[in-house]
Amino acid sequence: MREIFTVDCETDPFLFGRVPTPFIWGAYNGEDYWEFNDAKELVEFLENRNCIAYAHNGGKFDWHFVLDYIPAFSDVLIINGRLSKFKIGGCEFRDSYNILPLPLSAYKKDAFDYTKLEKNVRHNHMNEIREYLKNDCVYLFEIVTRFIADYGFNLTLAGAALKKWQFIADKNAPQTDAEYYNALSHYYYGGRVQCFKTGIIEEDFKVVDINSAYPYAMMKKHPYGQIYRVADQLPQKGVEQCFIELTCISAGAFPHRTKNGGLNFPNDDQVRTYFITGWEYLTALKVGAIDNITIIAVIEFFETIDFCDYVDQFYEMKKQAKRNNDKAGYINSKLLLNSLYGKFGSNPQNYKSSQLVPPRYIDAAEQDGFRWCGEIGNWYLAEKDLEPDEMKFYDIAVSASITGFVRAYMFESMQKCKGLIYCDTDSIAAHDISGLKLDPEILGFWDIEADCDYGAVAGKKLYAFHDKNGNWKKASKGVRLDHNQIVQIAKGASVTHQNEAPTFSMKKNPHFIERTIVIK
Repeated sequence: MREIFTVDCETDPFLFGRVPTPFIWGAYNGEDYWEFNDAKELVEFLENRNCIAYAHNGGKFDWHFVLDYIPAFSDVLIINGRLSKFKIGGCEFRDSYNILPLPLSAYKKDAFDYTKLEKNVRHNHMNEIREYLKNDCVYLFEIVTRFIADYGFNLTLAGAALKKWQFIADKNAPQTDAEYYNALSHYYYGGRVQCFKTGIIEEDFKVVDINSAYPYAMMKKHPYGQIYRVADQLPQKGVEQCFIELTCISAGAFPHRTKNGGLNFPNDDQVRTYFITGWEYLTALKVGAIDNITIIAVIEFFETIDFCDYVDQFYEMKKQAKRNNDKAGYINSKLLLNSLYGKFGSNPQNYKSSQLVPPRYIDAAEQDGFRWCGEIGNWYLAEKDLEPDEMKFYDIAVSASITGFVRAYMFESMQKCKGLIYCDTDSIAAHDISGLKLDPEILGFWDIEADCDYGAVAGKKLYAFHDKNGNWKKASKGVRLDHNQIVQIAKGASVTHQNEAPTFSMKKNPHFIERTIVIK
């Protein structure tokens, strides 16, 4: 067993234009706790141990302060722009966000006044700062080691889910290839996000969510395997498991990619070409939302798969953990429940091999097939595509079908509501939701998340809903806005937002983002 450490640091408070500097580090191994004055001391302590050190969000923050101590020409693993894994001596540094993609406060975190971290006053509060730092390390250790105990030393949550599914289903993970992936990728979309009303909403409305939308979809039969045929007409049965290319007039039933890579759901009299799942096709027919239909191609699979055993196990674990007030167990089972389907659709063509190279040696790295792609700290970041035998393709048909089922289920459910305001993937805001089946426990039923008396919708992923208990449910993707700012934007005002926290990127040094937001 490799020793496990959890690591954290305290820095200057975030302030726009100021890159924070750590002034104290902590490390915890489940028994003992150590403090360090700087990153050099921390690295010297860890590099001589056979261990794994986790920092939460380390790939976007903490680990950027140890970049100078990573040996030249080290391989580094970057996942979604996150410095996810690297080695110094015997220590492997990891970002725990890859297995626990939520803030630490979702599990446990102390309240703290961050102004006490300012350089000119922190000496008055060091005992409190040390206690806060230590507790963060302890809380992270608790939930990380619980995850490892339950699911093993997996680098990512999706990888852990796939291994667990293989064990439960007694199956090996499917193996496909780039040709298969590319042939089906245009049937794979994200969730349905739409604004039906923008501006201020002053009448009562409700916000409802599907209980575990994607796990519910995983209980259905989905196309599976590389054996399929292409026809020009629909089969007599099993349409649900097909992928369909067609032209038609759609009344909001089907997804359509925009020129900038976004997603919309056209509702007009224009004939368009759509690439859809059978779930969406049958739902559109059922509610009378398509016309002028011409089938171009149908991809029909000879094998199907469901994930009932996997979903049953983790849904029951989630409910049991909630009943037992087992917060770590609840978080982990919920994450595993929702993370499997995406792994089937992962695209290794986007993955890279990366190295940290001294600037004077970048030409030599390029001769080895690497290319310069940015500067980070004192290093150049060099990367190259994976070799074909390094790429692991699973089965994109599974992911495409599951996401298609959820969009179809959402669309059918929207027809049962009146006064639609907004929808996002698995939730609906509407004035009348009486046509939906409500139950907070049953998989696939709807649960009332908020009973609201006021709302402001400024755009996709930009809204603020006020419930009758005095709470605000809000979203402001890409920026942190309070509800008052969102209300002002919804009323037509422009709001300029400055991210107080710098953005730590693997392709350029820390920088600050300022955005002016206004309804277009």
